[in-house]
Amino acid sequence: MPERLWKQVLACISIPCVDVILENSRREVLLGWRKIPPYRNVWALPGGRVLKGESLRASAQRILAQYRLSAGELFLVGVFPVKFPTRADFTCCLASKQPRGVAEPDGSEFSSFIWTRKIPTKIGANYRKMILGWRRMRSPEGLTSLCSTLNKKRFHR
Repeated sequence: MPERLWKQVLACISIPCVDVILENSRREVLLGWRKIPPYRNVWALPGGRVLKGESLRASAQRILAQYRLSAGELFLVGVFPVKFPTRADFTCCLASKQPRGVAEPDGSEFSSFIWTRKIPTKIGANYRKMILGWRRMRSPEGLTSLCSTLNKKRFHR
């Protein structure tokens, strides 16, 4: 698609995205240092666009695989609107307490990864909201797996 046309499309529609909180057994969250806009030069969660026909789970696993990671059971943290100067997206934030693999930056989107309990000051505002939302709901009685939620609401077939 020509760049001019793509910019027109972006100005008219919201792009569905997924961001993934990976939390290890020490209750540390994985963050990557972003090299590209939006959110250049801040800490961010791994994430990206949901492709046509792709489930949230498949999207999350595809994105994590780019960094040699995968996730066990996924929990829906929430849906967050994201407003940029030239477009507005929405992201479904998922979280997993069962990360697998060793995070390897791709060199194009992320230059490094850290595991941390403390939310850094240099982090995108939406990522801060997502992590705080996850921390509020992560008690065992507060969690409903993504699969259970989707099955109950008949979104997943």
